[in-house]
Amino acid sequence: MDHGAFKQSASGADVGRRPRIAFLDILKPREISFLRDIIASLAPDYDIRFVHSRQEGELIEAIAWADVVWLEWCLEHAVWATNRIDMRAHGKKVIVRLHSTEVIDGRFPHQVKWEAVDHLIFVSEDIRDELLNQMPDLPKRVMQSVISNGIDCDRFLPGAEAGDPYRIAWVGDVAMKKNPMLALQILRRLVDVDPRYHLHVAGEVNCARTARYLDHLIGAMDLGRSVSFYGRIADIESWYRDKGVLLSTTLYESFGMNIGEAMASGCWPVVHNYPGAAKTWPAETLFASVDQAVARILKAQPNAYRSFVLDRYSLSRQEQAVRRLLSSLNGAAAFDAQAYWEQRHASLQGSIRSVGHVGLGEAENQQDYATNAEHLCKALLDRFPEPDGKLLLDAGCGIGLVSALCAGLGFDVIGVDFSETAIAQARVRVPQGSFIVGAFDQVSVPPVDVAICMDVFFHILDDELWVRSFRTLAEKLKPGGRLLVLEHFPGKPSDAPHVRWRSLAAYRDAAALLGLTLGAVDTYRLQQIGADKTLLVFDKVLADVESEAPGLAPDDAPDRLDLIVQ
Repeated sequence: MDHGAFKQSASGADVGRRPRIAFLDILKPREISFLRDIIASLAPDYDIRFVHSRQEGELIEAIAWADVVWLEWCLEHAVWATNRIDMRAHGKKVIVRLHSTEVIDGRFPHQVKWEAVDHLIFVSEDIRDELLNQMPDLPKRVMQSVISNGIDCDRFLPGAEAGDPYRIAWVGDVAMKKNPMLALQILRRLVDVDPRYHLHVAGEVNCARTARYLDHLIGAMDLGRSVSFYGRIADIESWYRDKGVLLSTTLYESFGMNIGEAMASGCWPVVHNYPGAAKTWPAETLFASVDQAVARILKAQPNAYRSFVLDRYSLSRQEQAVRRLLSSLNGAAAFDAQAYWEQRHASLQGSIRSVGHVGLGEAENQQDYATNAEHLCKALLDRFPEPDGKLLLDAGCGIGLVSALCAGLGFDVIGVDFSETAIAQARVRVPQGSFIVGAFDQVSVPPVDVAICMDVFFHILDDELWVRSFRTLAEKLKPGGRLLVLEHFPGKPSDAPHVRWRSLAAYRDAAALLGLTLGAVDTYRLQQIGADKTLLVFDKVLADVESEAPGLAPDDAPDRLDLIVQ
């Protein structure tokens, strides 16, 4: 689709001007958009347009103007923009931020052309996991990360005095999905205990059926003097300050901004245990029954949870994550490998999915890992049947799963990875090992008997870096040593931004120039991901043989190696 509006902007950013971001939010106007704080934080460094419209002409104009297009909500505008406009051809970077309603209620994520999107942001792990259950191939199609919403704790402050525990705040659209019916059941029980309890409802009544039902039930339950409706509150931060309790009865949330804002304001949180709540809020704040909610409200202690929000969901944390993402998009390369893996290890900390297949569950990854381990152990023990005292380098060791396996066989393990988060986990998992933070082509390690590089080389996108890394591992090997490389050879390019497939021939040719013989090519099936893996077994030529090997003159071998992947 060639829109004339793009022609004048197709040449890219004008020299000397600030980068431009167009935020397209078709659900919420700017004053209540979840983007409000992000926009405020970026305004000093970016030119920003906020568009709250479903009109195609207005959306096209904003996209044409922008360097970065931020599609807030994964709804029909995201489907339209990614399928109808070739934004990348016009030099645009594209971000989609997904909340919960799109995954729970909608079909739109399945219709987006994800290959046209540079980055997908989830606001919670639970919603990410739910969408990946529906679309397990999504990580191959688009870069993604979890960036939790940030709470402006300078804006949401406790009052001069602690809030009144008998004044209960309930905040959100008065609609079925927010489950206000449950709030009335809880309130009736509280009023029976003490008539001072009062429910204060802030939010638009935008569902006629819900409004009619609540009006009827409030009368039937004799709660007319115990409930107040305020509509939408512009100065919500001030409104919170005399409330001592926040009651959330919602059926689902992507995050729950009102919960975090109320906690920062000093309210005692009482939160319905909706799917994903346990990953976001402290376990003791959750309830699953009316009895549990009543018991928690009766022991309310205002101002107890502000520090939790400051530590976990401060606005500065969100701002920093968004700025890192934008910086990676604005650079020459659209993919920052170190940032990607650091973020992946941090968000999936403790899970095999951080080094396995993110689209599979823990059990499925464990099964495929066991298959890999079986083939790896055979290749190791065939060459070193008595591994005690043999030195093994685990290049790209991740969280240390394979390092632990090798240490268990008796090898002395050195692990190297550029992710500080991963190395911290590896050190705990293999306390007897030696682990180094850094790229394995740059760190200093002694000569080793074995080097292993498992599912790492195809994540090296730059061919020159791949050549240099392969050469480094060959040089680290002692004569007679063994190098094991786990690879995929699917025969077609990958759509994933963090994957670069190479050929078996490239490995074979590179090995010949480095004094390595390719002794075995072990291809087998991983049942859970439904793909073939290949374990390449290289042995280093012994010193007396190496001196007679043709074509390995030290003056030209490195230069010839550089030509292999060109």
